[in-house]
Formats: sequence, C-alpha cells, structure tokens
Amino acid sequence: MWKRPISKAVSPQTLQQCPVTLILQPPPNPKPPRKNYKTPKARRTVMEAAGFDSDGREFKNAQEMWREQIGDADEGDNHKKTQWYREGVAYWEGVEASVDGVLGGFGQVNEADVKGSEVFLNTLLHERFDGGGRNQHLVALDCGSGIGRITKNLLIRYFNEVDLLEPVSHFLDAARESLSQEYFVSSDAHKATNFYCVSLQEFTPDAGRYNVIWIQWCIGHLTDDDFVSFFKRAKDQKGLPEELFAVKMYALTTEGPNKVLKTRSKAQANRPGIIK
Repeated sequence: MWKRPISKAVSPQTLQQCPVTLILQPPPNPKPPRKNYKTPKARRTVMEAAGFDSDGREFKNAQEMWREQIGDADEGDNHKKTQWYREGVAYWEGVEASVDGVLGGFGQVNEADVKGSEVFLNTLLHERFDGGGRNQHLVALDCGSGIGRITKNLLIRYFNEVDLLEPVSHFLDAARESLSQEYFVSSDAHKATNFYCVSLQEFTPDAGRYNVIWIQWCIGHLTDDDFVSFFKRAKDQKGLPEELFAVKMYALTTEGPNKVLKTRSKAQANRPGIIK
C-alpha cells in the first residue's frame, strides 16, 4: 500500500483510475496454509516492487518507504506518525467544503459514483437482510464522510440512522448544516444522528451499533498498522462477519485496464468482490 499524506494532488493524466468496490469479511473458519506452500512469484513481485512517492523519491519496497515516513519500530516513531496524519488533514483543511472540493475537482463523477454505490448497497442489503432490511432498524457509520455527500445522497435513504466520522471540522460543519431539517427533507425514521470530528485511526465504533460501516476513499490515509487496528476495533458489530465493512477505493495503475470481452457485460466486469 503506497501512500503519502496528500500534500500534493496526484495527476490524473499519469494514473488510470479504475473503480473497485470491495467487501471485507473475516473468514469464519480460516484454513491453515498448505504444507510447503510458497507465495506465487507474481504476487511476490508485486509486494516487493520498487516505487516512487509524490515527491519523486524512489524506494526499493513499501517497508523502506514506511521506515522513512514513520520510523523503524513496529509502532513507528510517534512524532513522525503524528506528522504523517497532520499533513494529510492539513491538505483537506485547505479544500473548500463542496462536492467539487471533496472529489478533488472531479465533481462531475458524483452522480455516477452514487448510482454505482446504490446498486452495490442494494445487493448487499438484499443478500443479508430479509426484505432488504425494510422491516429492521438499520444503522450505518460513514467513515471519512466529508461534507456528507454519501450520507445525504445514499445512506440516509436506506438506514434509519447514520453517524458521520470526519476529522476536518469545516467539512463536518457543512455536513451538519446540509443534513439539518431546515435544508434537507429528513424524518425521525431516517436521520443523521451523530457527527464525530475524529480521525479514523483514533476512533473506536460503539460495539454492536452498526449494521454497515461504510469506508469510501479514505482508508488509504492510514498507515498499514492503523489500517489493521481499525478493523480489529470495529469488528464487534451486530454479529460480524454476518454484517460487513463496505470499502470503496480506486485502484491506481499506469497501464490501461484490460479489455473486457464482448460476452461480458459491464455489470459483470465491475461487480464487487468478497475478500475472505
């Protein structure tokens, strides 16, 4: 996982963005590795590949990059780690609280993004709940909620309560205002309940509160150990793995996507995957 605090925008001309929606589900009965099993060569190559950061510095592998960013210890250098997160938040504190702002100047993708997420969410709800959850009181956590774009346009229509988690205060203020009854038609049956101005790496979800934890385009801000730590802290939710984490990210590549065979529909080619 290659990342730096987003102090500089990544040029869309140099990276091909391929939308990927992932569902993370802990395996109920993990199988032990096969005897004498060796990681496939292709997979080892990917994990050990060199790369560049946003300043153009080359690293032999991800471990070398992390040593540079947060230190050598398992938990990293606290000062460096704090600076890592501070720089990331500082970038977003300089961005206007608008759809175009939170989407990095690509506000035109908002409608298509919401439509794609809604298809995915409908599939998830109908697979996991009788009647798509219509007869249940459903609660969601919107992580990295920004100005409440996903909550307002999607989650609040399917969940009775949505909690918003966002470390940038002026984004959260904008979300609170846009989701208030004065500006937005909501009801006691479907509402934004809590607004947490807290970073993802510092937040622990209330045990047993959420049916779905929605993480869209923000998990890459975490260091690897904080990534794992958050999922461990959040897993005690209404019978996981029966309920799931919804994670939506973009895969970045310098190559164009593989051609889709004419016999495969776009829907089939872009279906969410289950990570077990």
